[in-house]
Amino acid sequence: MGMSFSLGEIQARIRELLANGLTGNSQDFHAWIRMDTLRKFREEPSFAPDWVSQVLDELVVSGEAAKSKLDPREYTLSAESPLRKKTSKNEEYLLLGRTEFQPMQYVRSRMESFLRGNGINEDMIVDLTIGSIEAVENAVKYGDGGNVEVAYTIEKSGIFKIRLVNNLRELNIEEDIERGKFSSTATLMRGMMVMQKLFDKMDLEILEDKRQALFMAEKILPK
Repeated sequence: MGMSFSLGEIQARIRELLANGLTGNSQDFHAWIRMDTLRKFREEPSFAPDWVSQVLDELVVSGEAAKSKLDPREYTLSAESPLRKKTSKNEEYLLLGRTEFQPMQYVRSRMESFLRGNGINEDMIVDLTIGSIEAVENAVKYGDGGNVEVAYTIEKSGIFKIRLVNNLRELNIEEDIERGKFSSTATLMRGMMVMQKLFDKMDLEILEDKRQALFMAEKILPK
């Protein structure tokens, strides 16, 4: 039996997600509520399935949220929302590295909000998010499904830095290829090549003693 949530608790969790810059459809928000609850309490949340879309629509009516201009099925923080936080120069959070929790969309939307809040131009936002999502995808693909540490910052020197840490599962490349996870061994390098083009510096270190992967990258931002 999972943790039973009231409608008020769902409202509070969705407000928190929106305040952190998350953009997604109702299924995304549902997945993120599940992820956050499982990560913190190791229990599945229990609540009415239609509550998420109901709360999101109510927040649009109240002006706290808005429909995305790019996709009307998605919800985002409205420009004048009282939930909007003061812009910071760094963010750090934990995810569960499983595709069912939409971790790539979580990082993409939260990072885009962070970069826009810091006045980064749209072309650079696209490059940084593509490179970062490749790193998150690798963390999910090769991780054990547990915590993924995500941290990024804009330094006073005008450099964007990102750091990811994830636990590694037992890796069997040939078995993964047979299961269709990879079309060929060449695809294993695709993400790394993309990231090398988009970042100025990049390092991927395997911490054997901890069975973890540590990814770090930097990009000099235009002035």
